[in-house]
Amino acid sequence: MPFAVWMTGLPGSGKSTIAKELLNQLDNTEYLRLDAIRKKYVQQPKFTDEERELVYSKFAEEGAELIKQGKNVLFDATAYRRIWRDNARSQIKDFLEVYVKCPIEKCAEREGSRGEGLVMADMYRKALERQRTGKQFEGLGSVVGIDVPFEENSDVEMIIDSDKISPKEAAKAVLDQLKKKGWI
Repeated sequence: MPFAVWMTGLPGSGKSTIAKELLNQLDNTEYLRLDAIRKKYVQQPKFTDEERELVYSKFAEEGAELIKQGKNVLFDATAYRRIWRDNARSQIKDFLEVYVKCPIEKCAEREGSRGEGLVMADMYRKALERQRTGKQFEGLGSVVGIDVPFEENSDVEMIIDSDKISPKEAAKAVLDQLKKKGWI
C-alpha cells in the first residue's frame, strides 16, 4: 500500500536536506517540494493567507492523487498551520508526519547562508529588520517563526531534532519508523 511522509518544520530546519536523503532510500516515491511547485498553483505568489490556503489545499490534493495512482509521496513543506497537514492526513490513509525541530537561531543561520533560489534568501534577517524598522522587502510575506507561529501537532508521529543528528541519521530514523509500520 502506498504511504505519505510529510516533512514539516521551520524554513531552514533541514526538511529538504533530510527529505533528499530519505528519497535516495525509497522506491516508487514522488517528491513534492512546495517551494519547487508553488508556481504551478499560483503564477505570481504573494504569500498571502488566502493564497496559502489555496496552495496547501492543492498540494494535499496532488499528493492524495499520486497515492491513488499507487505512488508513495514525500511532502516537503513548512505548512505552519496544522490544519493544512491534517487536510492531507484526512485524504491519505497511511500518513506519517515528521516534525523537523530546530531552534530558530539555527534555522536563521542555515537559511541566511544559502543563496537566492526557490525562496527569498536571508528572509529571517529581513523579517526581523521589517519588524524593527518597518522597512518593506518586495516579495517577503509573513515569515514563519517571526511573523506567524508554527503550529506544532501534539500527535505527530515523529520529531527529529535536526540540530542534534545528521541528515543521514534523521533519514534512517524515518526509514526505521516506516519499517516498524510495515509500509516498507
